[in-house]
Amino acid sequence: MKTLAQIRSTNALTASKTPGMGKGQKGGDAISGFPMLMKTDGLLAAAAFAVETNKEGKPKQEGARHIITAVAKHLSDNGIGICQASTAGDLVDELSRGDAIKLRQATAEALAYLAYLKRYA
Repeated sequence: MKTLAQIRSTNALTASKTPGMGKGQKGGDAISGFPMLMKTDGLLAAAAFAVETNKEGKPKQEGARHIITAVAKHLSDNGIGICQASTAGDLVDELSRGDAIKLRQATAEALAYLAYLKRYA
């Protein structure tokens, strides 16, 4: 059996190897500001920002999309089990339809996970 810290670390290390993870516009760093975005606006608003697309249907913030996808995969991990969704869009849908307790749990766990991802990415 693994601890939460081990699960978070393993998932963050795996996600950090995704090409473009946490890269902001014009070569900036999207991962450094993402936890604060979640703290101030909430997980759903941060996820909505991350899945936003332009007129061509491409993500406006590719780095943020990678981050929220990593969060979704982490929250659906067997050792975490807060959500079933493993994609960004499905996470938004599931948390929008779920209850407030689930959203609070998902937000708290996502912030704890992002502390690891921020260091590895």
